[in-house]
Amino acid sequence: MHPILFKLGSLTFYTYGLLMALAFITAYFYLLHLAKITNQDVEFYSNFFFWIMVMGILGAKALYLIVDIKNLANNVKDVVGCIRGGLVWYGGVIAVLAFAYFYAKKYRINYARLADTIASPAMVGLGIGRWGCLMAGCCYGKPTNLPWAIVYPDHPLHHPMAGIPVHPAPVYESIADFIIALISYAVFRKSKKRGITVLLVIMLYAIVRFSIEFLRGDVERGFVLSDKISTSQFISILLFIPALALFIQQMLKPKEPDEPKPEEKKGKKEKRKK
Repeated sequence: MHPILFKLGSLTFYTYGLLMALAFITAYFYLLHLAKITNQDVEFYSNFFFWIMVMGILGAKALYLIVDIKNLANNVKDVVGCIRGGLVWYGGVIAVLAFAYFYAKKYRINYARLADTIASPAMVGLGIGRWGCLMAGCCYGKPTNLPWAIVYPDHPLHHPMAGIPVHPAPVYESIADFIIALISYAVFRKSKKRGITVLLVIMLYAIVRFSIEFLRGDVERGFVLSDKISTSQFISILLFIPALALFIQQMLKPKEPDEPKPEEKKGKKEKRKK
């Protein structure tokens, strides 16, 4: 746990913020790479990334506020602290997918193809971001006696699990996220059926998140159904079921033709002009 990276006078640089920035930068260049090797418009994805980054943060923050609405109602003074607080990944996912749909409509881009392209970079970004959670001391696990348990120090931020061996929940998810990113990359490169990659990522992440939630110890993340299922587990179920149905539907469809290369598109336009 190392929440504060360093200080310069009155300025404080947080490790979480640095790793978040690294996550976005890595995801950005990875996304452009995927666009390039699949003969898509790199400039389009470069512009698109800025918007999904903004929407992702806003969506993640919005869901965080919704989940913490009870605390806000009980303590109005904590509003500023809550706004400065954390993010809920699923909120970002929902916001990005919704925004991408309208963005694709506006620019007449195939939505499934667009979603497939951003799926693997999103998982890489999340995998890096989870190390920010570890450094900040959030998203911590439940107490355990396993040999790989971690112990948070008695930090000035007053970590609730200080001195107690707990599951390294952020590390679990980071490893799983990178594995999902690798799987989705392979599927993205080989599958000719649009929508398969993003649906597979949604299903795999839902399974991972649902499972890891049982090992999480941060009760402030929110619960539903009489505190038996966490908010993220509930959302995992809601996303997994339709994703599975759509995945099966897409798999039963015949494969779609390859995307025409940029030079082929250019050649067709020139012929039309003639």
